[in-house]
Amino acid sequence: MAAGLTMCATAALGCWATYLPGYAALSIYFLIVLSLLLCECAGGVLAAVWPRCLGLENARGGSVGALQSYYAMPDFEQFTASVDLAQTECCGMTDARNYDMSVWQLRRLGPRGMAVPLSCCVQIEENISYLNPMPVNLSRCQEYQPNPVYRHVPGCIGKLEEWYQKQYFVLMLSIFIFAVFKLGVLLSTVFSCIRLRQRRQVLHTVTVKSIDHATNENMYGSGVREDHITAKYIQPDNYYSPRVRNPRIFTSKPNEII
Repeated sequence: MAAGLTMCATAALGCWATYLPGYAALSIYFLIVLSLLLCECAGGVLAAVWPRCLGLENARGGSVGALQSYYAMPDFEQFTASVDLAQTECCGMTDARNYDMSVWQLRRLGPRGMAVPLSCCVQIEENISYLNPMPVNLSRCQEYQPNPVYRHVPGCIGKLEEWYQKQYFVLMLSIFIFAVFKLGVLLSTVFSCIRLRQRRQVLHTVTVKSIDHATNENMYGSGVREDHITAKYIQPDNYYSPRVRNPRIFTSKPNEII
């Protein structure tokens, strides 16, 4: 819950920082995300070197006790089904003798005369099932001296440890790939922001230079004119004539005056 709340708070900080004009909040967000990424990598390394610290280590001795205490017991149906699934290739944790002192044997939770569950028996290849086993020979499977033709002899602890190591390797590999992917996304985002900022600075510089160059250019040529363009207006001499200005003589002004 603490890790989830930390992720949510970091995401909210990142959304808030994108709306700020400066880069201080974004820098803090980047450092927090980088710290979380490093913590995740450290957790993966710790789980690989010291799995017991994170509760990822299997207990060889505890598996035998769990089998003897919880197999076929009420409220432990999922555990029983898991053991039966594993016993389609093995029997017991270390061997079939684990059932001699089990609750399943002492309380006679199975059919009479059975030394091991039916899932320990070798089944017909076409109908292999852990929920409804069908042994090749039920009587030979329940003999005191196990016969590998009719009963699985090796224990399941070795196969479980092998399966556990494969799943553990897949988990660690997934964490490593995911961490590298997030680091790549983070670095690409930072480099994109830096490149975008540099591009904006270049465009601003080019625009300012273009404006300055256009200001210095003449409208008639590429050279720079030092003299200013002026316009002269010469007033006609007869404009101030009393005859022209007298409305009684001329009802309208002459064209040249207009």
